[in-house]
Amino acid sequence: MREPKPMTEILIDHEEKQSLVAFATTLETIAKKLKEQGSFQFVQGTKAISITPSEQLKVEYSYTKKADKHSFEIEFDWSEGQKEMPSMSIE
Repeated sequence: MREPKPMTEILIDHEEKQSLVAFATTLETIAKKLKEQGSFQFVQGTKAISITPSEQLKVEYSYTKKADKHSFEIEFDWSEGQKEMPSMSIE
């Protein structure tokens, strides 16, 4: 018998218009916090969500175009407690 799949819990669902410079600054802040602290906080009003990825990530980049609308997405996923896996090389 299959175990039921866990329910997806949406912790953040936010969309806003930003200037290119403001968006780039947000990405820089996220990158700096991840490099220095291993986490960052998403704050919306009085609600703060701490985002602490594991050392090993699955990263997806997607660029699509439909007529004159362009979309570029960066998504990273991880499982709690997942440690960095050694990389493979062929010599």
